[in-house]
Amino acid sequence: MIYVSEDELVVEKLIDLLRRHWSVWWARDIAHGDWERAVREAIKRSSAVLPVLSPSATVERTTVIKDEMAFAKRNGKPILPFLIDHAEVPLGFGGLDRTEAYGWAGEEGHSGYRQLKSKIAATIGGGRRDDGSLDRPSQVIIRNKTLVLPAFVFSLSSHETQVTPREGASLLEFLEPEAMLISGYDAWKYYQRDKAFRAIANRISDSRTVLFLDSGNYEAYRRNDQFAPKNNPGGWRRQHFWKLAGSLAPDVAFSFDAINPKGGPKQIVDSVVNRFRADERALRERDFLLCPIVHLAVEFEEEVADYAAQVVSSVAAALNPLLIAIPERELGDGLLQRVKTVRTIRRSLDKLDRYYPLHLLGTGNPLSMVALASAGADLFDGLEWCRTVADYDSGYLFHFQHFDCFREARLNRIQDQKVRSVVEDPKASYASQTLSYNVDYFRDMARTMQNLIRAGQSRLLLNMVPNVGTDLFRTISG
Repeated sequence: MIYVSEDELVVEKLIDLLRRHWSVWWARDIAHGDWERAVREAIKRSSAVLPVLSPSATVERTTVIKDEMAFAKRNGKPILPFLIDHAEVPLGFGGLDRTEAYGWAGEEGHSGYRQLKSKIAATIGGGRRDDGSLDRPSQVIIRNKTLVLPAFVFSLSSHETQVTPREGASLLEFLEPEAMLISGYDAWKYYQRDKAFRAIANRISDSRTVLFLDSGNYEAYRRNDQFAPKNNPGGWRRQHFWKLAGSLAPDVAFSFDAINPKGGPKQIVDSVVNRFRADERALRERDFLLCPIVHLAVEFEEEVADYAAQVVSSVAAALNPLLIAIPERELGDGLLQRVKTVRTIRRSLDKLDRYYPLHLLGTGNPLSMVALASAGADLFDGLEWCRTVADYDSGYLFHFQHFDCFREARLNRIQDQKVRSVVEDPKASYASQTLSYNVDYFRDMARTMQNLIRAGQSRLLLNMVPNVGTDLFRTISG
């Protein structure tokens, strides 16, 4: 909460109301020490920043408010101005969606307060219910871009896909999906020497598409091009990631993770936190969000669901990130086990102060997505969309060469006119037609998940999964 001292009494009433649902920080929470540092740390840990504005915030007094809002903007925090009387929003922030509650004196039933509460819920989740559980947010705001949840992130990779990262980025720029992911390793290979790729990436970053950048360690590992002091001194390393992230300026970057870590839960948590802090220090001038990736040890004594939940929730508690990621492949051997693990992670995360969206890396199978989204996962990125072709009716995946089996039969299902223009263009390549069709399918699948989960109809989603839908429902409900 950002405000001037003259408004402290009414701000206190606002905080009392909001704390029934969310964890709220304000200046009174500073017991002693460096005030500016405390404010900066609080903003970094926050899910959203709420400036309370009134005529008391004169030009002279708004300097501090403006500085704090600018710091929040640089750190990618949603900013929700609340005007309790006729007031000017600081210069440079006039485009923000403000809530007007002129004359508000603390009434819970005031239309302005109710509107503010709805905006907060839509931005960071509905907060706690009376039973202490957390409402699931319908969206997340990232650098003033809105990403509806659950979301599919179209991932690009140089490893075993039907399209190069440059070609894929060009196609996705044209089709404008809600979110896409570029491998740090691949971008490093392209960004410095390929002006066309650099221009495409920069335009995507400036567009409405949420641009994710991952560590690139998956591609470097697959291509045996990881840094080694003697054998491969020119290989992919953390310093390359830092330089690239600073140049590319994505909306979200995942920290430089360590694959196949060793040790018990505490050692794993400490390793993730320490590596994240190192990236945070190196990228301290960034204007994008940095989020952690959790990897589990290969060997552990606990049951996988409990072990994963303990590690993920501990990392979230230590770092308070916007979202937290873990590879799907580490959640167990089969779909039933992975659903159980996600459900256990979600319940553990929901014991914390706020809702932490869970991003599953490497999840691109539609049937897996509907099951894991029903269990509590929020974002998915996978390569199936650029490796296979999806059947609109069943959600099953077929070989990339089998698009001919669906092209004509599924034309009536295509939602996006841009996609239709590519699929029906005789001059477009087979790959472009197939990938465009897949983009339309996966966007439609994401909308289906969003609508049914928001309506409390997860069971209908699970009916899409053959043979085990009922078992999945029992696992999630138990």
